[in-house]
Amino acid sequence: MFASEVFVLPSAKMGYNELITWLFDTATLQEAHHFHGTNWPDWVPGWRKFRGHGDSLTIKGKAAENKDRERAKERDQEYADTMLSIRLNANYIVMRSLYEKDESLLHNAGYPLRDKRRRSYGLASLSTIPLVIKLKNGPDIASVTARWDRDPAAALYHLQICKGEPAGEDSWGDEGSHKGCRVIVRNLDRASWCYFRVRSFGDNESGPWSAPAGIIVV
Repeated sequence: MFASEVFVLPSAKMGYNELITWLFDTATLQEAHHFHGTNWPDWVPGWRKFRGHGDSLTIKGKAAENKDRERAKERDQEYADTMLSIRLNANYIVMRSLYEKDESLLHNAGYPLRDKRRRSYGLASLSTIPLVIKLKNGPDIASVTARWDRDPAAALYHLQICKGEPAGEDSWGDEGSHKGCRVIVRNLDRASWCYFRVRSFGDNESGPWSAPAGIIVV
């Protein structure tokens, strides 16, 4: 059985920026996976390799923007190497699932299951309704506790923070990815506004960002 029979794999037509985002999101899922995160062999491209490809594509893509042919060749070769790593990664997950006789190893590894398997396993899609994030100060000085409702189909939640009022997408920075729906963010600047937003992530798809919520840190 090949991975292409089980998963919907990234297409070679995927753009560079889209692939870079996919690499980092999938690396986050595989690192946090209940089995793959701690049982991944060094000889198979895993979440560390994916992050390396993402960093390399970002650097080489910027270098190729000036229509430098040599830089463009390096970028294209990195793209081809990345697609090979993805195929090896996906095939290993399928083989390990068969070896362990554990179909759960196919879930939340970054690859959508093909429709027939999605129906068989009864996987749910992420909610299309934005999560609602609530904030309060504490429990420590210069800390904020963020809470949101659970999305049953989510494997992780991505939390972002903006110091001061958001002025666009560039204002936001990643705080981290979390399995739970309650996070304490510490070492913030006191007497200043902080805004937070969160979205669910699972089975290689992201939910919509929540509306930003702000609080004055005390």
